Amino acid sequence: MLPSTFEILPDEILMIIIRYSGDIYTIFRTFSGLNQRINNILVDKRMHLLTDFLFVDTSDVNIDYYYKSKIFHDISQQLLSLTITENDQQLRQCLQSLVVFHIKYKQSADQLKSSIKQFQSIRMQLTDDDANNFDMELAKTFKVLVISNLNLLHNRAYVVNGGCVIYFFLFYLIYRCRAWNCKTSCTSFNIQYYEATVDLLLFALQCLNCECVREFWWIDSFVDLLKFISPIQLNIDQEIFVYTSQIEILKIVLDENILNVAMPSDELLPYNFTKSLGNIIIYNRLGIILFIFHYNEHVRNLFQSCWNSRKFLGILTGNQTRRKFFHDLLDDKPIRTWLTTHTNLLFILLEKKECKVVKQLLNLSPSLIHRLDEDGNDPLLYVCLKVRGRRHRLIEYLIKMESDLQRRNSKDENVFDVLQLKGNRNLLKS
Repeated sequence: MLPSTFEILPDEILMIIIRYSGDIYTIFRTFSGLNQRINNILVDKRMHLLTDFLFVDTSDVNIDYYYKSKIFHDISQQLLSLTITENDQQLRQCLQSLVVFHIKYKQSADQLKSSIKQFQSIRMQLTDDDANNFDMELAKTFKVLVISNLNLLHNRAYVVNGGCVIYFFLFYLIYRCRAWNCKTSCTSFNIQYYEATVDLLLFALQCLNCECVREFWWIDSFVDLLKFISPIQLNIDQEIFVYTSQIEILKIVLDENILNVAMPSDELLPYNFTKSLGNIIIYNRLGIILFIFHYNEHVRNLFQSCWNSRKFLGILTGNQTRRKFFHDLLDDKPIRTWLTTHTNLLFILLEKKECKVVKQLLNLSPSLIHRLDEDGNDPLLYVCLKVRGRRHRLIEYLIKMESDLQRRNSKDENVFDVLQLKGNRNLLKS
């Protein structure tokens, strides 16, 4: 008798083995591409890996909606085509697409109708007397609460520096990922609780979207959400679900105009936005920054105050991880174009003598070599006149990038003139 091998086991046994092989991401990363049979098993409805990733229970009455949807079909086809090598990014994108679909479905009117239908089904199982008694008690309780305190509609949870309305407290939980009064850091993250909080917030937003309570939506500032973002230890499944959920919820609140993103009368807004953005960089959340920059013009306008801040640039260049973050930001062409057009980024980097970042910026946007400051200095003149300390490498590089050596600033000085100044004589020697 030939020895048993993994591949001759029936599908049902393979499913059991695969289920014990780790989280959803690890399972796909481990088994995808071994052969077509294994790929088919991974997306088999009986395995329900995709719905498990979204924490949709197999007994949920809406589970068929997921499996019959076009997006589930498309993602399944993409997962079937994954290979063992070079599939990390594609796999992550597939799982992110699942979360996006899940969030949008939870926020849709179909989901609300489905929930109503489900509760109506439960109600039909009650006797007439039980249903009537339940209605009377519920109506009585609701009327007593509202009549006794009309401000209950604005009820606040006393967290977050003095209190916030209930639905905003849900935002806090989703972006902070921990209780405000938690005295010790949690060693594990309960993703089921997190998903339930997301579900509750989406339901609350649906209710708030009704015309009768529309005025209660307004949130003081976009910064109030950004400042909640905090670091937390997550496994790969949790990271994909949490990070994608946070971005999708930001999309919803921006699309629905829930957030007062302009706040023209708030003089502290640029400072608070810069501070929040600095924390997001420290927490290495590049996805959040790219999203808010690309998605909303009002928020994008807030960036200018940040990038003209030397303190903010200090955060970006504070260590190797943040420098890499900065390089990744500059690789995004729309952000780079905006930065080089609307900010003094190049001159701040020259002042800080950030030679590597300057090189990357000029290599990506060579025309910046002719950018002028308020005194008519191009980058070469700026370094010679306004930067102190060791500048040899910067000057050599700027000359190599074909700076115009004959250019004159508003004082009619060119580079040969400024090199004769007392503070620059050592540059001539080198």
